[in-house]
Amino acid sequence: MATQKVVVGGSSVTAGQMKDFWRQIDDGSINFETLQAYLEHRNPFDVSLIDWFKVYEVLGMSAGYIKFAKANEVALVAKSGLWTVPILKGVTCNKVIATFKKLKVDVYQYINDLDADVTENDRDPNKTGPYAVSFAANVEADENLKNLSANQLKKQNVKGVTLLERLVLELGYFLTTGKHLDEKNVTLCSGSRDSVGRVPYVNWRVDARRLGVRWCNPDDADDDLRARAVVS
Repeated sequence: MATQKVVVGGSSVTAGQMKDFWRQIDDGSINFETLQAYLEHRNPFDVSLIDWFKVYEVLGMSAGYIKFAKANEVALVAKSGLWTVPILKGVTCNKVIATFKKLKVDVYQYINDLDADVTENDRDPNKTGPYAVSFAANVEADENLKNLSANQLKKQNVKGVTLLERLVLELGYFLTTGKHLDEKNVTLCSGSRDSVGRVPYVNWRVDARRLGVRWCNPDDADDDLRARAVVS
């Protein structure tokens, strides 16, 4: 029997391809972000397109992500040059760190219990509910925000990434590319403070092959200490 074909725009698509397409949608291989990229004629395998279903599946929260994605399709539509990060109720810094360790990623954290120590956050899904937040899709933190302390950023009304958002973004980037963010510089998580007012920062130590979570003073500023500003 001849292979059945579907003609689309002058190209022949086989029934077998369509069957495989629907199989991949069903098993999550093609997710919302990937399909939206196809429909908009963008490269669905662009590293800026993070597979958030996979992220929350690894976190053991896939059901929660599916529910959130269905209710927030517009908010999660991929935007050119941006990472839109879904932050679900139930995800915590400790949970993300534990997931990294399960994935055999070496982690150094100045404080063992990040959830207990980081007491102030500009956004917190476990207090106000889940949300999505966007940042420039840059491997290194925002260059235009270098040499600005957390206190200076606050005075300038620059909304910065929280520690939880930065860790979830790191997990998404790692699962998508096998690589890490901030290999040359450091993300200042200016949207968070610990119990004594210090500001967390995160980077990947290339020499030590280790993800680092450390603290600095709110007035500290340096060329490689850079925030990630909230875009939306």
